[in-house]
Amino acid sequence: MLSTSSQQQQHLFSSYRTLGLVTNHVPCILRIHQRHSSHLLLTAIGKVFHAYRLNTLQVLLVSDAHPDDIQVLASNSRLVFVAVNSTIYIYRRVYHLYQTLTEHKGNIQHLLPFGDDHIISVDESNTLRVWDIQSASIYLLLEFNIKNFHITNLLHPATYVNKLLLASRQGTMQLWNIKSNKLLHEFFSHDTNLNSITILTQSTVVDVIAIGYINGQIRLHNIRYNETLVTFTQDFNGPITSISFRLDNIPHMATGSSTGHICIWNLDTCHLISQVRHAHKQCSIAALHYIPGEPLLISNGNDNALREWIFDMPDGRSCRLYRERCGHSKSPRCIRFHDNDIIISAGNDGRLRTFHTILDNLSRCFGRTTRYKWEMELNENENDEDNEDSEQPLPIIDLRCETIKENDWDGIIAIHEKRRRISAWNYIRATRSQHRFEHERFATKIYHNIEVNATCCDISPCGNFCVIGYSTGHIDMFNMQSGLYRGSFGKKCLKEI
Repeated sequence: MLSTSSQQQQHLFSSYRTLGLVTNHVPCILRIHQRHSSHLLLTAIGKVFHAYRLNTLQVLLVSDAHPDDIQVLASNSRLVFVAVNSTIYIYRRVYHLYQTLTEHKGNIQHLLPFGDDHIISVDESNTLRVWDIQSASIYLLLEFNIKNFHITNLLHPATYVNKLLLASRQGTMQLWNIKSNKLLHEFFSHDTNLNSITILTQSTVVDVIAIGYINGQIRLHNIRYNETLVTFTQDFNGPITSISFRLDNIPHMATGSSTGHICIWNLDTCHLISQVRHAHKQCSIAALHYIPGEPLLISNGNDNALREWIFDMPDGRSCRLYRERCGHSKSPRCIRFHDNDIIISAGNDGRLRTFHTILDNLSRCFGRTTRYKWEMELNENENDEDNEDSEQPLPIIDLRCETIKENDWDGIIAIHEKRRRISAWNYIRATRSQHRFEHERFATKIYHNIEVNATCCDISPCGNFCVIGYSTGHIDMFNMQSGLYRGSFGKKCLKEI
């Protein structure tokens, strides 16, 4: 039993709210309402899931915490299904817990709503269960040998009543009738050099499905005639992680890769028409969803970002970033209160962000810190590999802010990892300043073979000056408005002879 003091301490320091988390590696779910246009987007974040309004990407609600991290999300027209370890939680109206299914022995890896009354689940032991939602009972149980048929994905083909299509790591597929419990057909069983199937998606044409493979190949296959219509291959290394078909009468297909790129394919001419390079940086595309009747594509990834792309370019095939909701893609390293309700944070992703503790839609991103052009020319101590990549982010290890003069000039300064130059930021414009805070002594020959890093900084209470400390022992002062050097403090700690 816990003592009264320890109970009070736990209650005092209990978690209140999490800021800056948008999504993770779990594929997001697009929930379409047939009667009105207020669609929802569901994303998993650890033990909870968020529901966003699709037209604004604002948080509508946050679910209660589950016992462990969410592994799979799924939904139909009425219910939301959440898989946590070996348990399935069923929610009605997104937030009301309706049913709990607990018959699985291992962690659940796949969920597929089958109509309005059934849900299909597959666990890590390769056991498939078909559940009756209302009675919470098992309608059908199928066990597969992992060595012969390891299930990697499942799909209910459009217009195929009571039919279930299963994909395997061995590269074969099976079509089952779950009402009669019969195997109807096995695809690619006689083919050689098969690759593991990673994703199955129904196309806009009946009988035709898209199959994504681990080697980056996409196959459009007619399951009625067991005939491959066309095959595409991505140039990027890695598997196909997601596939989506455009739903506004334009024959386009979008595919996501493990490298974070999105490819757009024209199904009439059967060739690649555009790419979105680094749609999600340094992570795989978890899910892609075209919005019905609109030229919009939704993507999410493990970089804590939810992005919406619009196809409105003059060429009719390229897209641009239309709307996004994201947090830090890497761990934050410093946070400061800007005022009572706003927190400024920065970290290893090189981005400076503000988070509102009450109104989440007031959070902003100031941009990413990368090398200036003059830095590439003047910094002779940089490695050759770094010089080739001017877009490499600079991690922020510390920052300071002052609000008294933020309406007139910059009010935020930040220290970067293993850098001597300090960046300045403007809170009102939410942009990075062009001022460079660096003393001219560090450009002399005596410091060419000495690593000089900024170690600490601060802004005066009047907001006119910033003070920077260096690893050499120097303490310099600069004017915040002009960026000019205004003096130094202390004695020289390094003999400049």
